[in-house]
Amino acid sequence: MDRGDTSMLDALKGILPEHTIDLLQDHIQNPQTAIHALWRQTLSLANKLASLLSPVFAPLLARALQALHDSPDVVVLAFLLGVFVLALQLVAFVHRTMMYVTRLAFRLLGWALVFAILAVVWRRGPEAAVRDVVVFISKLAGYGAVVRDIWWSEYQRFDAQTKRGGGTGQRAPSGGYSRSRDGSW
Repeated sequence: MDRGDTSMLDALKGILPEHTIDLLQDHIQNPQTAIHALWRQTLSLANKLASLLSPVFAPLLARALQALHDSPDVVVLAFLLGVFVLALQLVAFVHRTMMYVTRLAFRLLGWALVFAILAVVWRRGPEAAVRDVVVFISKLAGYGAVVRDIWWSEYQRFDAQTKRGGGTGQRAPSGGYSRSRDGSW
């Protein structure tokens, strides 16, 4: 057990129960456990594999590094391509985050509206809530009728002006740029 492991256990002494710390010392930090044996075997296999493949890959790596050294344009192009891809990934991340937050906000707003309606129905009772909805819809329909009447009267006024050739002080339909009667601009 090295010093880093014991300092870690010393830091955990006030947090974990004593039997848990004993369990950690007995089973995880013991060099005779299966975890440590597996780790040693893996390191040994990796070292053997590296020493076996080193003569094969060392010349290939040296040639690749020499080719990159001889043509710096490829390195610059690869760097610019990497920066571009990184920028696109950043923009995509920001877009996904904004879409998630917007979707979450609208879902929260929808559920808040549902709960507000339920609270109004609970507080006022079903009959009064239905009466309030009917009154609101009738006021909305009345407002819509007023807007429709205003729009219809303005449409008729415009139609009458265009049929009689425009009124005094009116601009031509072409935006004010029309020929005069004598044919000049």
